Amino acid sequence: MARPLLRGDRLQAAREAMGLTREELATKLELSSPARIRVWEMGLERPRPRYVPRLAAALGVDPVYLLGVDSGDPPLAALRLAAGLATNEVTAPGVSVMTYVRLEDGRPGADPSARVIAAIAEVLGVDVPRVEAAVRRSRSDHAALASFGS
Repeated sequence: MARPLLRGDRLQAAREAMGLTREELATKLELSSPARIRVWEMGLERPRPRYVPRLAAALGVDPVYLLGVDSGDPPLAALRLAAGLATNEVTAPGVSVMTYVRLEDGRPGADPSARVIAAIAEVLGVDVPRVEAAVRRSRSDHAALASFGS
């Protein structure tokens, strides 16, 4: 399953719209060099998840915008990245990393319990309906890819 990734073109456009140089943005993020911003904008490297919400805040945009997915219907992976978390950081009582990864990948199976959805929503800092919709979107994306490969 393809993961949403930070789009360099959107990062650059948001930075330019704010009137910031790469140096100024790097300083805001406490990076050692503006070269990091350049390689992110060029798509040569992807920032660690923890930088996605920090970049968005510095640029005054929704983190999901930087990921290039539909902000009204993002997959679960986009919500995780928008929260600045790696997959292994999405854990809560009753939610293993593998349970979360299966949901994020959109693998078919039983619907997650309300308790699991609520726990993920809390970890990601979003409401329950947003997580439910994101799980549906992830499953829809998975099914579309599976049928494309058939």
